Formats: sequence, C-alpha cells, structure tokens
Amino acid sequence: MLSELSTIGQWYQNEPSEGWHFDEIAFDDEAKIAFEKLNLNIKIFEHSARVDIRNNHTYVPGHYFLYALKVQPLVTLLHKYMEVFDALKSDLSNPEDLAALINSPSPSNPITDALDQYSKINFYQVFSDREKRLRGKDIINGSGASTSLRSGEDFIRSVILKALPVPDVSSDMLGQIIYSFSQCPEALQTLEKKYYPSIPYLFKCSSGDELMFRILSVLGWEGKLEPLFENIDSSIGIIDWKEISGAFKLSSTIIPGNISYIDEPVHYLPSSCKYIHIRKDLLNDSTEIQQVNEALSNLWPELTIFEENSEFLFKSSARQKHSAARKTGGSNRIIYGAPGTGKSHSIEQSTDEKFIIRTVFHPETQYSDFVGCLKPVMEEDRVAYRFRPGAFTEALVKAIKDPSNTYSLVIEEINRAPAAAVFGEIFQLLDRKPDGSSSYQIDISDPDLLTYLNTETGGYFFAGKLFIPSNLSLLATMNSSDQAVMPLDTAFKRRWSFEYVELNFDKAPTQVLELQTSEGVFKITWADFADKVLNHMLKEFRVPEDRMIGPFFLNETELQDWQSALRGKLFVYLWDDVLRHKTTERARLFSTNFVTFGELYNSFPKAQVFGLEADTLIRNLGTAVENQDG
Repeated sequence: MLSELSTIGQWYQNEPSEGWHFDEIAFDDEAKIAFEKLNLNIKIFEHSARVDIRNNHTYVPGHYFLYALKVQPLVTLLHKYMEVFDALKSDLSNPEDLAALINSPSPSNPITDALDQYSKINFYQVFSDREKRLRGKDIINGSGASTSLRSGEDFIRSVILKALPVPDVSSDMLGQIIYSFSQCPEALQTLEKKYYPSIPYLFKCSSGDELMFRILSVLGWEGKLEPLFENIDSSIGIIDWKEISGAFKLSSTIIPGNISYIDEPVHYLPSSCKYIHIRKDLLNDSTEIQQVNEALSNLWPELTIFEENSEFLFKSSARQKHSAARKTGGSNRIIYGAPGTGKSHSIEQSTDEKFIIRTVFHPETQYSDFVGCLKPVMEEDRVAYRFRPGAFTEALVKAIKDPSNTYSLVIEEINRAPAAAVFGEIFQLLDRKPDGSSSYQIDISDPDLLTYLNTETGGYFFAGKLFIPSNLSLLATMNSSDQAVMPLDTAFKRRWSFEYVELNFDKAPTQVLELQTSEGVFKITWADFADKVLNHMLKEFRVPEDRMIGPFFLNETELQDWQSALRGKLFVYLWDDVLRHKTTERARLFSTNFVTFGELYNSFPKAQVFGLEADTLIRNLGTAVENQDG
C-alpha cells in the first residue's frame, strides 16, 4: 500500500532536535566490507569514508551513515512509489503520454487501476502536486514534445533531503549515501544490525497509537505484514495478533467503520482486497507493551517499544537496557593500615570477585594508563591505531552495561603514583550524590574515548558527558610507610572516605617458628612473634603504626618455608625500611654481632640473631625445644 507521502515526511520534518543527536561510531572490519559494496566509489576508514567523484573526492563522517538508518522507512516508501512509476513508464510509449496521465483530472491506466483506491489517489497526488511530496523535485520536466523525465534516484534523493534538517551545502553527498544503502541490501542489513544503538530512537510519539501506526506502516511497505494473514479467513474481520486480542480489523473500505480502530489503514492485502487497520490503545499498559514487543520481535528484532515520561519510543534495546533500575551506593574509599593487615583481603570479603576490576598504581602510572589511549595495532600489512581502555574505562563500561550489579574498581597502592595527575579530569567526578552517582559531569574531550564508550555501551554517552554511575565504587589501598609513596593533596583526599585496618592477629596464620635463643631453640607462633615481640618493640622505638608488622605480612604459603620468608622478606624490611635510621634501636632488636644485613642473613636460622630484649621476649612467650639428650 502507498501511504500518504507528505504525512510520512512530516515524521522527520517535525522530529525534535534530540532525535538527530547521533553518536560517534566506529566501523569494524565487517562494516567496512559491507559498506564498500555500496554503489559508490567509496573507501571506509574507522570513523569516516572517502568517496571519489569523477576527478574529485570528499571525506564524509560516520554520522552520514546514521542518517541512512534513521530515514530508511521513508526511503522504503519512496521506492514503493517508484516501482509503480517505473511500471507506467515502461507501459507508455513516451514521456509526453506519461505526463498527460499524471496530470489528468481523472487518470486511468491498468497499472494504477490495479492498486487499491487509497494507494491510487496518493500515487497521482505525489507526482502531480509538489506539496504532497514535501516540495521535492518534479520527476516530469517540460511539456509537449520537449517533455523529459528526471532519474528515479534524483527524484528520491530530492524528497529525502526535504525531510532532513540539513543545509543544502552538505546535502548532495548525504543523499547519495542514503540512496545507495537502499540499493544494497547487505550494507543496509549490516547498518541496521550494528548501528541502531547509535541513534537516539527511530520513532518517538506522544501517542501510542501514532507509534503503532508508524511501525506497522513500515512493516507493510517492507512486505512483512502479509505472512501474518496468509492462513486467516478474511471474512472474519477482527483478527488477533498472537496474544493480542482483536489487534487488526480487515475492511473493504479505507475507513474501518469501527471507532475502536485507527481510521487510516497501515496496509492493503491484494489477495483479499482488504485494508488492515490497527486497534487503538494497543500500548495501554506495560503488559500490553510487552505483548506487542513479543509480537514484533521476529518482524523488527533490532528495535523495541519503550514508554518514557508519558512518551512512546521505538529504539534499540541495547541503548535502552542501561536505563533500567540501577544499583545505588557507589562510593570512593581508601583502605589503609600497616603492611600485612589484610587491606586487599578486606575488599575481597566485602565485594564479589566477579564484579571487581583491579589495577595497581606505580610511580610511572599515567592518565593514559588509567583511562586509555590510542595504541598501534597491525592490520594485515599496515599499522593502525585503536583505542585501548584503561582500568577506569573498563570498569565504567561494565557498570553501565549491567545496572543490576555493583562493580568495584580496586586500585592497589594508590599513593605510589601521583594520584591527582593520574585521575586528571576524572578528579571532578569523585564528588557523589546520595545515590552514589557523580554530582557533576564533564565533557568527554577525547573523541576516541567517546567513540569507544558509545560503541561498547550502545550509545549511553551520546550526549558527550562523562560521569560515574551509582553502581560503580572506587576502592583503593594505601600504605603510607612505603618509601616510594607520593603525597595525596587535600582536595583529592576530601573526595574519599578513609577506613583504617587495625592490627588484629585473631585470624593470623598459625605457623609455629623455631628460633635460636641464648638458651637454645624455642617454639613460638607467628602471631606471638610478630605482634608480641616485633610490634611490642617497635612501639617502644616510637615507630609509626603503619610501619609495623601486620598478621598477613607473611601469608600461609610463605610461612611454609618460614626460614626463607623471615630472613628474605621480614628481616630486610625491618633492617632497611623500618630501622634504617634507628641504629640504636636496631641493635636492641638484632644482635650487635651483625654489622651488615648480609651477616644477619647468612647466620639465620642456625645462629642466635636477636638482641637481648627480643631474645628474652621470645623465651618468655615461647616453649623450649628439648634436644636429643633431654
């Protein structure tokens, strides 16, 4: 059926500006192969294309391809009109006869007489009245013997461009691209499969009836409605559509004759000579919307109907799913304490490992490592550049795509890098609303980052604003005793909450050590040795608490070979890091027989290596090991 072209054109002419806010898109290999089959001398790059025109060329942005996707329904209808026009052109002997028929007050021809009445009226009006074709170009020029015909492509392109809110200076190439997609099914299918999420919506209406009229009209032009009525007795009149009772009414006249159905038909069935009308209020509540979406799933699988703010939208489900109810409570927390207190372990206990993205800061960490940047990759025999996400971007994408779960970006050793510099502009996003989302948004100044985010999230960042969602927490560990630490400035620290992990040996490994003392070998647990010997003495030495020994400074695996763990990790930490500038105190902990760490290292565990005070504590807390003589 030939729907009224001017009405369909107004869908686009009356579209608010938000409907044309397209995302940046990238073309992968599949898209490049498909789009280079367009009837254009075209070369596709990652974000744009080059089109050669005779001895000239032009570069066009990826957005041009999204226009082709947005207005494809109009293009489909225009081709239906041109099919009838081309049939008339073949039937009549010359352009003069065709012009006379088109402009006749009572046109009649076997080809158009075979059309339904509604389609016939619309056909002749479109080609005789410029207002009925959005003031597009005349397809018939001149009169009498000088009558000539414009090409169908030129005619279709002129009408398309009248529907688009673009200036004439950029319209010619845009028209060629849109028309070329309509002539290349493979390229069009690829465009629909990959890039529907990059346009805000295909249709947006304040009325559910208007939205259903648009959707089913397009399906009718594409020939997808006929199969629904193949085995239906057309004399019944009222037809169900899967679970939807009385969805369609078949009528021999253009008017349905029933106030429960929309007056204008969405399609015409030549086999039964019946018009198809759709029932009003098909989208009356969420249950009916779900039923309609299920019925549409095989006819238009890429798009789904949603109701938002009392309006009805037909758009990509990939774009919409991120706006589902999102978990709240995202926060910024720094967990700090002495080495080995279990800071990382405490994070694992409070979060699900499936939803953790982990990174480690070091003195060379930069913004590009944390957020991401372009990096070279080999593509066949040439070097190309692609955006590679950092830990922050990876966590952000996962959180956006999965609103039902809470994600955590864990930053180990946050103060080993210049944190404020690594965060860069993200610093501004750390202020949180009560629900855990960013209080402020920032412009995404990096086009490669914007393209990556929109490609991965189905256009969630189409407005070009960056923010942290409410279901993404930033958790960091910090040990200020590390000699390589960088100071955290006050403004940065203000945006974090701090959680101190105290020294608690209740769950420390239970490994028993056997240490040489001045009175022989004594057994002592790791917990007693670390807490009641070492930490006891470090407190007396006025050593800051964050430099003391935590219960997991040596883990269970390391303590299986405790001799090597003590001298290779624990003793070197105490000698070089904690007591480097406290020689008097070092002589109280370790024997004064040792001038260098190497001497201490080589003497343990066979010799007695501890100073008098430490030796006494070990003997008081431990148990003597009897020798073979008892």
